[in-house]
Amino acid sequence: MSFFSSKSGNLIGVDIGSTSIKLVQLSKSRSGFELVSMAEAPLPRDAIVENTIIDTASISDALTEALRRARPSTKNAALAVSGNAVIIKTIKMPLMTEFELEAQIEYEADQYVPYDIDDVFLDFYIQGISADDPEQMDVVLVACKREVVEDYQQVLNEAGLHVKCMDCDVFALENAAEITDEHTAVTGSEYSLPDEDAEVNALINIGANMININVLIDGRSAFVRDQFFGGQNLTEEIQKEHHISYQAAEQLKIENFEDIYPDALERFYIDLTSELVRSLDFYGDRGSEFPVRKLCLSGGCALLPDIATELEQRLGIDTSVLNPFDNITIPSDKFDVDRLKKIGPMMMVPVGLALRNFDK
Repeated sequence: MSFFSSKSGNLIGVDIGSTSIKLVQLSKSRSGFELVSMAEAPLPRDAIVENTIIDTASISDALTEALRRARPSTKNAALAVSGNAVIIKTIKMPLMTEFELEAQIEYEADQYVPYDIDDVFLDFYIQGISADDPEQMDVVLVACKREVVEDYQQVLNEAGLHVKCMDCDVFALENAAEITDEHTAVTGSEYSLPDEDAEVNALINIGANMININVLIDGRSAFVRDQFFGGQNLTEEIQKEHHISYQAAEQLKIENFEDIYPDALERFYIDLTSELVRSLDFYGDRGSEFPVRKLCLSGGCALLPDIATELEQRLGIDTSVLNPFDNITIPSDKFDVDRLKKIGPMMMVPVGLALRNFDK
């Protein structure tokens, strides 16, 4: 199973999260990208726990319903995985060709992957010359447990889809960021070694129970991490503070945010800030001389009112919210444009997956 697939014919991006399934299909013309089909379908609570499929039937039913609504023109899908089952490492290797590296990647991976190599899908991507040693190159190594990939594949197969591209949430996030105004893609031939004025952005996707972080130095991924924390933590704080059910707390968060007691919001932001500081410190502890200059938020939590201002004030780092639909044409005769513009930040991962169709 390849994690860095090249163009594989027409694709639909399938994002299976802990609370919903999101589908996106795009087309491309000289004027840019256009939304072809899209749908969301909710999942019952605990259908997926820590990115492990628990209730296959419910997920399959939700996916089938999402496909019925979206009516995509293809059955080929790009899917992403994240969490503890995925190992992503950037390693240094002597300069060599991709063919030469392929012959010895399993030996190298065995030093970094805490599972039997036969029990994982393995892939790699050559980023280019290392910033601190022109005699070596940076190689992104990705490994994921076979059983996890196969479980997700089975769900898609039952819904009539064929997985043509397997990705990671952090890389799908990066792919979508490249079409926003906050980030410019850099090709291997254009890339130059970073200096003290390097542009260092942290892409932070905050979903229901997972934070995906990808730190980019001049457009090149330098650090990735997944953390189990997200919007469900806020729902639980609301539940405790308001003495209401989980479902009622979720409804209050979505429909009447201004009525949430301040103490619940404050505890959530304290915990969220701590999680982000922990990751940014971890990035810094790994010897990076390039501090993060900007946070680029996405995911369901990016829809929370004033979250960018809250995090900017608490972390002291310039913060903005990414919306891929700002630069994607949305046909008004097929979609509710205002609604899609509003929920755009939570669609970054499925958009990034759909964009795999146009990889060179």
